[in-house]
Amino acid sequence: MKKSKTIIAILLSLSMVFSMAGCGSKSGTDETSVTIEKPKSNADKMKRFDPEITLTFNKTEWVTNYPEGQDAQSNVMYDMWEEVIGVKVINSILCPASTMTEKMQLAIGSNEIPDFGIVDATMMDTLIKNDMVEDLTDVYNEWATDNLKETVGQSNNALFAPVTRDGRYMGIPLYNSLSGSYPVMWMRSDWLNKLGLEVPKTMEEALDIAMKFATEDPDGNGQKDTYGLYLDKDLGGLDFIMSAYEVYSGDNYWVKNEDGTFMAGCTDAKAKVPLKKLAELYEAGAIDPEFAVKDTAKEEELIAAGKLGIYIGYFFSPLGVMKDCVKNIEGADWVAVKMPPAEGIESYRPGIALNVNGYLYAKKGLEHPEALIVMMNHLCDGYAAPYLAKEPTDFYKKYNELAQIDEVRDAGANNLMPFQMEYNTNWGDKFVEAIENGDEHVEGKDADYQNVISTTLPEETSWSWKKVYLEGYLALDFENVRYSDYTGAPTDTAVKTQSLLTKQKLTDYIAIIMGEQPIDYFDQFAETYNNIGGSKIAEEIKAAVK
Repeated sequence: MKKSKTIIAILLSLSMVFSMAGCGSKSGTDETSVTIEKPKSNADKMKRFDPEITLTFNKTEWVTNYPEGQDAQSNVMYDMWEEVIGVKVINSILCPASTMTEKMQLAIGSNEIPDFGIVDATMMDTLIKNDMVEDLTDVYNEWATDNLKETVGQSNNALFAPVTRDGRYMGIPLYNSLSGSYPVMWMRSDWLNKLGLEVPKTMEEALDIAMKFATEDPDGNGQKDTYGLYLDKDLGGLDFIMSAYEVYSGDNYWVKNEDGTFMAGCTDAKAKVPLKKLAELYEAGAIDPEFAVKDTAKEEELIAAGKLGIYIGYFFSPLGVMKDCVKNIEGADWVAVKMPPAEGIESYRPGIALNVNGYLYAKKGLEHPEALIVMMNHLCDGYAAPYLAKEPTDFYKKYNELAQIDEVRDAGANNLMPFQMEYNTNWGDKFVEAIENGDEHVEGKDADYQNVISTTLPEETSWSWKKVYLEGYLALDFENVRYSDYTGAPTDTAVKTQSLLTKQKLTDYIAIIMGEQPIDYFDQFAETYNNIGGSKIAEEIKAAVK
């Protein structure tokens, strides 16, 4: 009888435990997953943890000039997170980006990963396979604010693809702005004027202009010493030219066919058209004959020397070597041109990688996985996309107060934080509007705005800041991008062969452009590419997406 009473007592105790677990929301489906409470209101999603909680973190070291007396662990931004959010972040791993993978691998091997961290898709795949991270689906769905869901969920939740398993989110994408990867075509506007040319509306027109820049003496010195189009030994800018023809040739870029199979975008037969045009430019001397042996820095010397007319870069390119061109060459000027599509194609859609800085994970069994989402909520409304908030948040007010301190601004207020995010804000539109209104400040980008409206900067520096925000940004189109049809972790064959595949594409593309191989050699390239790993990766991808 005594034994029966004991069994009954145990069953009653277990019943009470399961009943209590049902009061909260279970993170994931594994029996070892933690149980959390649901937010009681929208305000709770922006709460401050009281009492405060402490979480360990893997911090990438970016700052080189900390304010006096501060470092990666003890600085005003870490203090701010603790004050505003009630989360004390401890950098249990602190290292440069170049060694973070090694440090995380060691932590995985010893089963001592930080409570949360930022990793790439490959590292996340390892964490998932080793059952080391929490399923964050329910935590995200319940705790994320509408603003965060709008920003993280851009492009129909495409950013989640690499960390989704069986429809569940095993990590949260740390979104970044598309502005840093969206191409802009920069052209020597003084050369356009000299030759009586207009900015191109199609890629064919752009490449025709490149030919004229090399053959019609745009600098007026009577010598054939100018080049139309920038290329370097890594074919910088080529993939963005290919995109105009709906060819997506970037490394690790996979295109899904109608029958459900996949192919590497660089093997698309449509690539023959732009490659043939580039071969014609090279033969005519419109591309530097030595491009195949010059790295970026060496090839950009042509820009600084005023000898190159078209450079496919980014909105911020004027802050680099283009500024040197304007300084060195009297009358030199550049204009930002929206990347044009090829003839017959409605709009330009560049093939770009997912705009993420990495993925946030929560360690398996973490007591407060919702803290990751609460931190992201504060960061979204207070830094990444403050205009989405109905009114300035405490995070926003405190961040901007600290960011005005000279030594904090010099160190990079955003880099001092544990992590950062950036939404697709077109600051060009905001700067133009602010100038038209005579505004003295632009919240969120005020340091750059001061550079744009400054009357004391050196002439070429002032020129570069104006070009970046009043032209470069305005050439971006966040609504038209194309991601790879497969964005998951590299397959087993990709890990083993990707470097060989990249080298094969580079070698054979250059051979075609330089006329060392005819355009029909492309078919042999595609066959070789697939034989050394492309076809096997495609099969593995097809199996993975099922």
